[in-house]
Amino acid sequence: MTASAQVMNPGDVRTRKQIRAVFGGSPQGGICPSVDRHSVNLYSDPDVGERVGYYDGWLAEEDELGPVFEYTGAGKSGNQTFEGDAGSGNRAILQHAQQGRTLRVFTRVGKVPGSDTKTHRYLGSFTLDGLEPYVWRRAPGEDGLERDVVVFRLRAEGPVQHAAEDMVPPAKETTAKFVPFQAVTAAMFESEPATSGDLPLPKQRTTKTTKTKKPAPNPETSGTFVVPETFGTKLSLRAATAATVAVRHEAELTQAYKEFLESAGHQTGAFQIKVKGLTSTLRTDLYDATDHVLYEAKGSNSREDVRMALGQILDYSRYVISEKHEGEPKRVILLPAAPTPDMYSLLDRYDVGVVYRSDDGRFVDATTPRG
Repeated sequence: MTASAQVMNPGDVRTRKQIRAVFGGSPQGGICPSVDRHSVNLYSDPDVGERVGYYDGWLAEEDELGPVFEYTGAGKSGNQTFEGDAGSGNRAILQHAQQGRTLRVFTRVGKVPGSDTKTHRYLGSFTLDGLEPYVWRRAPGEDGLERDVVVFRLRAEGPVQHAAEDMVPPAKETTAKFVPFQAVTAAMFESEPATSGDLPLPKQRTTKTTKTKKPAPNPETSGTFVVPETFGTKLSLRAATAATVAVRHEAELTQAYKEFLESAGHQTGAFQIKVKGLTSTLRTDLYDATDHVLYEAKGSNSREDVRMALGQILDYSRYVISEKHEGEPKRVILLPAAPTPDMYSLLDRYDVGVVYRSDDGRFVDATTPRG
């Protein structure tokens, strides 16, 4: 605490007053934007999350882009939102790149000896993940009631501290419960670009039923049924890439299919899955609760995307169990156009169906090529 407050590197411990001298922000609160310092300071308190069962921190499971730090949005009880005064902090994170600000993360570590002044360790500077800036989860609030929370996915932007004590703990047990969805809208972002990437649109589905084998009970995982959020937001991109375009196409495709299924009277949703021993939370694209069908959507019909969708749906379907339906769900891949003929034989081998959108905009349910 004797080092100059004007110099701050990852791992340094400072009081909020010292942090404000360097990066600005308000004297209290968890999400603290600063216009003049071009910063959005994110304060995490491990005790707060642990009391209700969720955590901010590094995921142990890295992807091809490296590690992800998860940060839970603002709002201690009730559904979190991006709208109004209650959503101002969450908007500040979502729009940080558009507004020329850097996300900086601090975690509470203790107090100044002999006082009640809290101290915080600086983890470093971050930006939102370009393809999946945030996800929605069901989690309890301080009032003990389950609600929707936004979990931001942060990527390091410069040197960061990646310490063991900042890791999200792995799941120890599982619970399987049906949860109703409390709608949270983000219509305001349809006219306001936010940050890099596209918001993932939760998808929907519909199809025909087929008999499937009964799965062995899996005590290692939990599945929670949740209705998908309806975000149609387009985000401004720092750079146009094939990946971001595919994400946008997937969002548009699934939104259209969602509307198609709902017009047929189907109840749609998704599964939120925790796997014992893992720190990350899995979420399926689409689930048809009416017909017990699981969908995996992709933004293109390329060979690579079909193969990826096949692996994902085989993985997820093991954990999707319904009290109203027997056995595993029917597995279907949702595509923007028909796959190549040889992909049908691959999918048939694993009892996976295909729904694709035809040139005239209709959805075609097919397991063999149409000629």
